Amino acid sequence: MVLERFWSAQAIRMIALIGLLLVIVFLGFGHSLVHDFAPIDDTLLVRENLAIRGLSWENLRYVFTHFDPELYIPLTFVSFQINYVLGGLSPFGFHLGNVMLHVANAYLVFLMLQTFLKDRSGKSRFSSTGVAAFAGALIFALHPLHAEAVVWIAGRKDLLFTFFYLLTLVLYLRGREGAHRNAWYWGSVLCGLLALLSKATAMTLPVILLLVDWFASVAESRDSPLRRRLLFINKIPFFILSFLFAFIALSGKERIVGSSSMLDTGLVAIRSFGHYLWQFFVPIGFSVFYQQRDPITLLDPYFAVPLIVILILSAVSWYFRRSKPWIAFGFLFYLTTLSPTFFNFHKGLISFYAVDRYAYLPSIGVIFVVMMLLQHFLKKIPPTIKSQIHLNSPAFAQATVGRQFSILNFLSLIFIIVPLVVLSRHQTRIWDTPESLYAHAVAVDPASVPARATLAQALRQMNRNSEAFAILKEGLTYGDDVSYHLEAGNIYAANGQVGDAITEFTKASKMKPDLPEPIFSIGNLEEHRGNIDLALEYYSKALALDPSYVGARVRIADILIDRGELAEAEEQLVEALRWNESYFGANVQMYRLRMKQGREEEAKMYLERAKALRPGEAIDPLTP
Repeated sequence: MVLERFWSAQAIRMIALIGLLLVIVFLGFGHSLVHDFAPIDDTLLVRENLAIRGLSWENLRYVFTHFDPELYIPLTFVSFQINYVLGGLSPFGFHLGNVMLHVANAYLVFLMLQTFLKDRSGKSRFSSTGVAAFAGALIFALHPLHAEAVVWIAGRKDLLFTFFYLLTLVLYLRGREGAHRNAWYWGSVLCGLLALLSKATAMTLPVILLLVDWFASVAESRDSPLRRRLLFINKIPFFILSFLFAFIALSGKERIVGSSSMLDTGLVAIRSFGHYLWQFFVPIGFSVFYQQRDPITLLDPYFAVPLIVILILSAVSWYFRRSKPWIAFGFLFYLTTLSPTFFNFHKGLISFYAVDRYAYLPSIGVIFVVMMLLQHFLKKIPPTIKSQIHLNSPAFAQATVGRQFSILNFLSLIFIIVPLVVLSRHQTRIWDTPESLYAHAVAVDPASVPARATLAQALRQMNRNSEAFAILKEGLTYGDDVSYHLEAGNIYAANGQVGDAITEFTKASKMKPDLPEPIFSIGNLEEHRGNIDLALEYYSKALALDPSYVGARVRIADILIDRGELAEAEEQLVEALRWNESYFGANVQMYRLRMKQGREEEAKMYLERAKALRPGEAIDPLTP
């Protein structure tokens, strides 16, 4: 009898909700299953990453002792290893994994919102139990702001850490409410550790748990110094783990943190705060690049307006902290979970103020406030109007939320689902090809340097060099940039116009003398001209600017092997493989080196690794 009640009241409800979320998510993001690997990071992290080729002890040891190369995300790599075991390097399996994780996260959002959307008596704040939580889960599941995290395979780290982050909150909340508190608590600590192993951005967990305790204490009208002390003590394991992983994260980001002043960092953080709010409520104009080009100053409305919004929200949160604590909770959840991204506004030559996937978890705070505002609005509807539109639907109630369901609720859900499905499907299709992805970025911001440079690169790789040049020339009307000269040099080199290519690379080097890429490119062209000594000089200069420049080490080693300077070549290749053991060229050259040294067994190992990295690429057989 108990088992029957369980299946009728709990399991069926859970299965129905997950099934409905699954269908809805596939409507929005299912098209990503036919995508190939994306042109950004997917090759580095998945396609040409030997460490994800199976669940061997060696692979596990590697991912738990190395960065990616900037982030420490070992559990994310383990999830890629599982994908490889199940389906090899087929992108379908990796995309399916992302979609299923997003479905799981949407369900966890439902569970969390269902707990928070209860009044002080423990009853639902809404007349239809769970409808508000489900509406919030729908917004999370379908919002096009989340497309980047779901559609991009490398976005797995944001999906995975959010899964364990939300699971930590759900278990912690369960421990507050019922029996077996120790089991729920230590389960939440374990999930917190797994979240940090997925991505160190989860370091905000202890602060959010304190925020949860504060919100619950206000809602439950029970607080005392002893209770506050005990609640703080049980956060100690979370704080210890967060500080540890924050230190690890800073180790990987050492060259990025500190590349701008604290004032500039603060102002760009303010802009990003406002940008994500705008994109949430006005879900158009998404891009893979949000370049920060203009001077950073409070006189710019892009910085001033978000600052005013922050000050207003802070004042409102403080004023209503007792009567309407949900305002402060949602605002602080959004701000706190977004804060780790405030120090990550540089990558390569790009300075940017936003990345869509960074808002994946913080958006839950905004969704919570929206649901509470909706509840406040529904309370204002006169009873006479409610009685006219109310409808009982026992069948739907039994299958989903178990309570009365109204026409108003149904229409509200349809109003949420339809436009968000349309928008999310459109955003998913933008990721169909590198050309469509970067062309859209140019359409959103025609002055975006990274958008134009990467679009020109994509066109060049398709041998559409004249179109690539046109994209770069049009970009010059918005201002010159080193990236344009780098890509122009690559196009000239592809056309065999070596002199013009060297001219462009030289311009790029003069514009940014500490940049190794143009110097390396000149060395590569000189090598093809037969000027080996000059090429070696350029490669050495590039390496001096960036010791992690694996390509430069590989070209130096190639020259040294040809000259018979095998010990020096080995030194370069060992360092290259230390930086990236899955670098194709390093494995090929190490194969050559070992063959020259008469170490054929080792040579075969490197040859097999090179073939595994690029199965279709021909590698000349060598003999000692």
